[in-house]
Amino acid sequence: ENWPVFQRAYLTAKALGVAKQAHAAMFQAIWGTNGELAVVDPRTGRVRSPLPSIEDVARFYERVTKVPAAKFVSTAKSFAVETDVKRSDATIKAYLADSTPTIVVNGKYRLEPRSAGGADQTIALTLWLVQQELRK
Repeated sequence: ENWPVFQRAYLTAKALGVAKQAHAAMFQAIWGTNGELAVVDPRTGRVRSPLPSIEDVARFYERVTKVPAAKFVSTAKSFAVETDVKRSDATIKAYLADSTPTIVVNGKYRLEPRSAGGADQTIALTLWLVQQELRK
């Protein structure tokens, strides 16, 4: 599984203040047609080997945000980012989030497309739960 590298990359980008700036480009790099950071090769449909590393992600961020790759990697390995990773992992476990997407509203309600009855129902239920919480 390669999602931990993307978790660390996001938390690193957030720590460096470039997460929002690079969000759309990162999405395209993972899921878009060029698949620069894709886990699955968009041409063959096979899992890439090797999977993207934090160094690969750092080079992407250097190109997109001008943060030097070495600084990105050192920040990714810092105590602060490691603490954020552990905190995020603990939150995922506490919410019993075992699939993607899992949506948690205000720490009270957990849902996913399967439990909500599909993608459209997930959106509708999430919006309804948010409205209920905003009324309190």
